[in-house]
Amino acid sequence: MSKLKSYFFVSCSFIILISAVFFIKDFRIDASSDTLVAQNDEDFQYFNNYTKLFNSENFLVIAVENKNKINNNFIKNFELISSKILKLEEVSQVFSFVNAPILFLNNTTLGNLNSENIENIKNTNFKIDDVVNEFIKNPIYKDQIINNDANVFSLIIYLKNNFELTKGKQDFESLIISKKKYLEIKNSNDDKRNILISNIRNIIKEADQEYTYYLGGVEMIANDVINFVKNDILIFSLLVIFIIIFVLFLIFKQIKWVMICLSSSLYAVIVIFGILGLSQIEVTAISSNFSALIFILSISMNIHIINYYRLLKTNDISNLQKTVNSMFWPCLYTTLTTIVAFGSLVITDIKPIIDFGLIMIIALTISLFCSFTILPLLISIFPKNTKSVKENFLLKINFLNLTKNHSTKILILTFTLFILSIGGIFNLSVENSFVNYFKKNTEIYKGMRLIDEELGGTTPLDIILTFNEETKELFIQKNNEEKNQELEDVIDDDIDIEEDFFENDMFEEDTTNNWFSDEKLEMISIVHNYLDSRNEIGKVQSIKSLIDIANLINKKPLDIFELSVLYQEIPENYKKELIYPYLIIENDIARINARVRDSEKINRKKLIEDINQFIDTNKNSTLDNFKINGLLVLYNNMLDSLFNSQIKSLGFVIILIFLMFLILFKSFKLSFIGIIPNIFASSYILGIIGYLSIPLDIMTTTIAAITIGIAVDNTIHYLYRYIEFKKNNAMIDSINLTNKSAGLAVLTTSLTIALGFSVLSFSNFIPTVIFGIFTSMAMIFAMIGVLLFLPSLLILIKK
Repeated sequence: MSKLKSYFFVSCSFIILISAVFFIKDFRIDASSDTLVAQNDEDFQYFNNYTKLFNSENFLVIAVENKNKINNNFIKNFELISSKILKLEEVSQVFSFVNAPILFLNNTTLGNLNSENIENIKNTNFKIDDVVNEFIKNPIYKDQIINNDANVFSLIIYLKNNFELTKGKQDFESLIISKKKYLEIKNSNDDKRNILISNIRNIIKEADQEYTYYLGGVEMIANDVINFVKNDILIFSLLVIFIIIFVLFLIFKQIKWVMICLSSSLYAVIVIFGILGLSQIEVTAISSNFSALIFILSISMNIHIINYYRLLKTNDISNLQKTVNSMFWPCLYTTLTTIVAFGSLVITDIKPIIDFGLIMIIALTISLFCSFTILPLLISIFPKNTKSVKENFLLKINFLNLTKNHSTKILILTFTLFILSIGGIFNLSVENSFVNYFKKNTEIYKGMRLIDEELGGTTPLDIILTFNEETKELFIQKNNEEKNQELEDVIDDDIDIEEDFFENDMFEEDTTNNWFSDEKLEMISIVHNYLDSRNEIGKVQSIKSLIDIANLINKKPLDIFELSVLYQEIPENYKKELIYPYLIIENDIARINARVRDSEKINRKKLIEDINQFIDTNKNSTLDNFKINGLLVLYNNMLDSLFNSQIKSLGFVIILIFLMFLILFKSFKLSFIGIIPNIFASSYILGIIGYLSIPLDIMTTTIAAITIGIAVDNTIHYLYRYIEFKKNNAMIDSINLTNKSAGLAVLTTSLTIALGFSVLSFSNFIPTVIFGIFTSMAMIFAMIGVLLFLPSLLILIKK
């Protein structure tokens, strides 16, 4: 390469690098909950529809653990925290045991609920212990703001609705605004959320440290996951670089080759970050390891190229050109086969998985380009070697003798392990325990677990009951016939509601009054009580909870007409908090909300099926239809969808790679031999996961496809060199020469990749840890398959 050409390529490369660095500022991480659902899921569309109908606010929860007796100091501390948080701009209101109304001790009447001066623990003369005991017995407060043992209290922080973000999303979906504009709105919202959570944590730090505080809630989880992802990207990248520098030095023994290999890969990674910023493809917790992954794959390709070049002994331009020409086709095919594997992620319905697949396809393309432009450029401009190439110590491992002397044993052992792994594969399952997604020493785990165990669970589950329109007129007629008699009974009864309230004619015109019926309330009660009886479910809330409180206040059960009256009498602010989230009379829809105990070892899919079967069996004539929904269902659907799509696409990936083998090797026999080690490697990993009863999650379901995609690279390099040597050598000699060239590269790249993936075990996000461990194991299995099983199979077929 002439100096003029070198300067030209250096200039172009430098311009591309500067441009990439400029666009890195637009690189974005997203951890919102709606990224973890199947976008084409009908349940997700239904979820969006009914959440718009019901009054649901985003909220954060501060769980406070108090191991001492409740006293005035604890109350004042809680009140101080509440007042500080209420001053934050994004907070609409706070609710805790401090401002919860006392309803039973003071013999509050239903009529007094309209009073603004309702007694609470701050202004009462009752003993603190008596008030706390009342709260424990309150159907709404228990497991909501206080646990059963009265040693864990919660402060619920309701956040203001972000109308700008909601409108921005609607405008983006309607193509009114661009993706860039929508992401600006979303970034602004993320920044505000991060500042809010930071401010709340500062308030907690300044509070009385005699008590233990944990922050929880969906918004906090999303915020912390983003911080985990940012931390993982930084830490993993640094650790991978240090590990790879160490491994490269062991392989090459010269700083020159370490720097060349490292610089080319770093260049590729920086360009990829710039492209992601430019294209506005968001990185999530699922794709957070892409930088470490592509850096490792890029290093792997560079090692193969440099290893070939160094084996040519002399370091002149002609040999560099020969290296580029000889290595281009196997590297192209390794890239294409890996793209095929990651391409299987794109056919799912889950956006972060699709984005992960797209990111890796883009990254692999850039990596291939850099390996055949930047890498040769660096080799050409670095000082030439004057020292002879020392034999690598790894060559002392004699794989040839192992395969020659023990080929039959190796094959029997390999096939036996494959058959055993099938049993583990049939034991695979998918689950989504969010509490267990984080390491036990993290604040997010401790807080979620405390809320999960002591305050009624974490994962929301909704039952939407739609009542029968045909029965509506019958209830109206029935209520009208009995209204006069019931009205007289109510006036004469002890229920304390002002008499002039009945003097207007709203009951004759307002159909709201006629909604309540024994049959409808019985249906809601049946489902509510069933959910409450399940061990997997913690807090259950519905209109039944409010009715239970009304009955306790009234000292006896209210009849249907009294409930209708009560509905009209309840202040609007109470309706907003206690009724509208669970009942929309105009649409004849009731919602029962439950929280599943996420830390429990449960079968979530079976739980959903049991609830569905129970309601279907016990429904009465008033119920038109019902729907089980909520985040638990959406995440469960997503995992099922992902698992099924990955299993189905795995066969397609294997067939497509096999066809590519046929084109490359032009031999059915070699193509068949080449595909087997990769199938075995992924099978072993899935089998181990199954036998260990580790449930697959959104990250580990992709291991099989990724394993085949990466492991197949080694097979291509090995067989490609074997075919070259086979032209002029006997089979055993060809295997020996292949082991010393491509085999050495396979060994070193596999160890590099395995060590690189092992770095992921330092993450605070457990799916990332499991992904790293098992992908590392898969690389070792694939390496053994190529260096031992593959030549053993060649020897056996020859015999």
